[in-house]
Amino acid sequence: MMAAVVLLWGTNIIVSRFLTGLEPVRVSGVFFALIRYVLAALTMLFIMVYQRKGPREINEETKPYRRILLTSALFASIFVVALHTSTEFISSGTSSIIINLNPIIVLVFGVIFLKERLSPRKLLGFVLGFLGGSIFLYSSLSVVPGFEIGIVLAVIAMMMWGAYTITLHFLEGANRYIVMTVTHVTSSLIILFFIFGLLANGLQLILIIDSLSVAGLLFSGVIASGLGYVLYFTAIEELGASRASSFLFLMPFVSVMGDFLLGEPPELIILLAGIVAIIGVGLVRLSGVDKAG
Repeated sequence: MMAAVVLLWGTNIIVSRFLTGLEPVRVSGVFFALIRYVLAALTMLFIMVYQRKGPREINEETKPYRRILLTSALFASIFVVALHTSTEFISSGTSSIIINLNPIIVLVFGVIFLKERLSPRKLLGFVLGFLGGSIFLYSSLSVVPGFEIGIVLAVIAMMMWGAYTITLHFLEGANRYIVMTVTHVTSSLIILFFIFGLLANGLQLILIIDSLSVAGLLFSGVIASGLGYVLYFTAIEELGASRASSFLFLMPFVSVMGDFLLGEPPELIILLAGIVAIIGVGLVRLSGVDKAG
């Protein structure tokens, strides 16, 4: 089941690159982010109806978590806008590798603020992730000059996903489906106001409606986000949160395969540095599995 989640979420970034970054550009990254989250929110609301959870139950469930939910939604909205805008400038593999370095941020937060123990495996993972990530970023800027904007946006997305992941630690007692529903609805509204601000300041955005853009956006919002989260939550129930999340470090490998399919194969040094970084991230995630076990 986690293989399907990894495939869906990795492919989502490939679709984003295809629609937002390759000629002819069909969708601006910020529009991609909005439509993805709106469709995901509608999918989650359908699931709420299917589970017979009405507004009163949702309100009661979220009442103790409202502040952290709002913070979580803010981080999620910045993440998704930065992610899909980054694919306007850089390949899906580059964006995916950078974003999936976020467990390093979560590890630092856990050690400093939550006083978590830094095991030898976590330390090795941190070192590999930091060194591989640093070389990867430096090599990306050196090999593909002019892509700095995309790199910066991917780093922002990585930091926001790390921050979003941290907020989820404070939502452990809440119903996951309700949390995702409220997060997607709130984030969609935040992104919508952001787009209004961009348009009011004269920024021109692209949204071309054709069969490819419709198919890609439906895949991203309904299947990759909506169905993807249902599969992920089901996997959590079967495997536990730590073990299920430990598979997510494989996502960049799917996105890198997309680089080859889209005719954007990475330079060898970038690919090797990215692999080292992802191995480090994998060690950090697997350390969480050992702790949970």
